[in-house]
Amino acid sequence: MRGSPPPTLESRSFLVYKHGECTRSREGAASRTRSIAWVFLDMKFYLIVANGPKQGTPIEITIDLFILGSDKMCQLRSKKFGPRRCALVTQDKKVFIRDMDSGKPTVVNGEVLPPGQLWALHAGDRITIEKLELMIQFREKPLAQRDLEEWAAHCLDADLGRELIEEDEFHSPTNASEAAQSIIDRLSAQRGLIKGRLRVGIDGSVTTVRFNDRHLVEEAEIALVKRELQDELSKPNLRVLLDFKNVRRLSTGAVVMITDVARWLRNKGSTVAMCRISGELTPILRVLEVEHVPFYLDKKVAMTARW
Repeated sequence: MRGSPPPTLESRSFLVYKHGECTRSREGAASRTRSIAWVFLDMKFYLIVANGPKQGTPIEITIDLFILGSDKMCQLRSKKFGPRRCALVTQDKKVFIRDMDSGKPTVVNGEVLPPGQLWALHAGDRITIEKLELMIQFREKPLAQRDLEEWAAHCLDADLGRELIEEDEFHSPTNASEAAQSIIDRLSAQRGLIKGRLRVGIDGSVTTVRFNDRHLVEEAEIALVKRELQDELSKPNLRVLLDFKNVRRLSTGAVVMITDVARWLRNKGSTVAMCRISGELTPILRVLEVEHVPFYLDKKVAMTARW
């Protein structure tokens, strides 16, 4: 793209793509050049630098193909990446990553991506390329640059404390400050923390798990959700409440996965129930009655019920 080089990790410049034109902004100066028509995303999508000297820097992604590498055509460049390391692809308002088979690994949440395959990304996911870590985040409302940087820093701070607070880790507060922090910690644990495709929290004796995805239909995503459920619920003798508030579509494969997880939990001495299931999903989830998994329309009712 002549006259409008892509952003690099060494520069604070950024690009704002618009239909039919590209604006490069840097400390108040702007230059315009004609370009092809890029596709806007309804939801603003960001990469946040999670380590190194540029930690906390947000990079807005506003095009449907965003390539990371050292080649001049790449939108985010670093000499350490190799010519074309990986690409971020948006399809049907979802964001995916594809390893471009450079011979070097692209890692998401600790897993090496298979070359050439699209891999779904979700809020809080971390991409590792060489020693660089990038966090995926989404926003609906635009922010001024200073506010955007504060928001990005807050996202990283929240992720640092994502391990749930265990009941046996609480200690009696010795002053008012510790007492206030203890209350905040308990409220945060109840609200839950984003763990990949899940929001996991503790409310009393119940471990709550809310699915972040609206659609659980693709086999690859279902497999990832199952693995995350098993990672987060690995302790024995839990009371697990699966919250379907966000879910609007389920495939048969997703129902089978939930059935398998319910059986796996019971084998570990845990109990499981479901709540806030939309009306259109109720018929397909009836199959879970075979597994004796109760479900409730209201979360509060589920929390107080015996199961």
